[in-house]
Amino acid sequence: MEKIIVTIDEQHLADIQIVANNLQSLGMTVDNILSVSGIITGSAPRSLIPSLKAVQGVLDVEEDKEMWAI
Repeated sequence: MEKIIVTIDEQHLADIQIVANNLQSLGMTVDNILSVSGIITGSAPRSLIPSLKAVQGVLDVEEDKEMWAI
């Protein structure tokens, strides 16, 4: 399972819970729904990412990678 960040497009911000439900129905584990910023975080198998990107309202799906400060 990969930790992922899903970005929702502006037209679907009001329906972010529906988008989250659709992502869950495909097998994503949803951890957080950040309604104001249009972000859903969670985890899913890497092989599932193309299917998640195809969900209506999803702008992008990317792996949640650690960031290091210099």
